[in-house]
Amino acid sequence: MDKRRWFPTPMDAFPTGGTSAPSFRVLVARDSRLSTCDAMVGGIERSIEGCEIVEAFSVDGALITAQSSGPFDVCLVCLDLPPAPRGGCRLAEELMQDGHAVVLITRSLRWLPAGDHALRSLPWVTPEADINTVLEAIQAAVDARVPQSAEATHGAPPPPPARAPHPSWSAFDF
Repeated sequence: MDKRRWFPTPMDAFPTGGTSAPSFRVLVARDSRLSTCDAMVGGIERSIEGCEIVEAFSVDGALITAQSSGPFDVCLVCLDLPPAPRGGCRLAEELMQDGHAVVLITRSLRWLPAGDHALRSLPWVTPEADINTVLEAIQAAVDARVPQSAEATHGAPPPPPARAPHPSWSAFDF
């Protein structure tokens, strides 16, 4: 049985003229000097059909990419991102404030500020997590994403609602 997952998009989201856009976009913010997230990134690419993974290797790079490269369905933020762990925490907070779905990559929540309930409520996975656990965390983040208020976006419309799970997922065990 094919274990690939599909994260659907409306057909009108695809450009016309014979080209196709990725159906699911993932921003991965991590430290380029470390290989801790390599297997996870490869697993996501193999498991989500039509997935585009965009990697950023600094807090500022990730923020610029998130703002200028079109919408991302989910952002994975490794707390090893320099300056660790504050860099990853700051990035996750800013991405959440901008209305992005966020998954933390960390071995322990002890790196998060004790009183930061928003960060502590995010789905999180270890870098060594199996792909089913990663996909569950991604789905949880997409489902829990809070749309931005008009005040936070300076009058811009809120992002589109999170997508519902694909009906074919019922065949897969999570």
